[in-house]
Amino acid sequence: MFNLDTFLPYRLSILSQAISSLIANEYESKFGLTMNQWRCLVIVHTHQPVTAKDIGSITLLDKMTISRALNALKKRSLIESSPAPDARSQILSLTRTGQKIYKEVIPIAQDYESRLLNSLTTEQQFTLDIIIKKLIREARELTA
Repeated sequence: MFNLDTFLPYRLSILSQAISSLIANEYESKFGLTMNQWRCLVIVHTHQPVTAKDIGSITLLDKMTISRALNALKKRSLIESSPAPDARSQILSLTRTGQKIYKEVIPIAQDYESRLLNSLTTEQQFTLDIIIKKLIREARELTA
């Protein structure tokens, strides 16, 4: 018999939502950023040069979600865009204000990560990392 409480995708979704909501509340109150805006801001910083399509490939967020997040970031002058060589897409980069917020947000994210991981032993953290990487790789192969 099917049991939702032991179904891996459901459990991972609940875990992700619980952690994301915890962190998102702080980003929202301190910086006015939604979780998806934060994700896009970090991806733009980390993967420059990057396009909206690249963000979709990295985060697996749908196009509409990415578009809304990027438009909000542009409206707040946190990111800017310039034509890509193919002229069909835009290269995204952080503005000075975007870089400033990024530098303020990252320590908060790292603090939450540290507090969560401190509930695990070093060995458990290592094993978790291996399992997550393996599941991501397998999920990407299944969708290819």
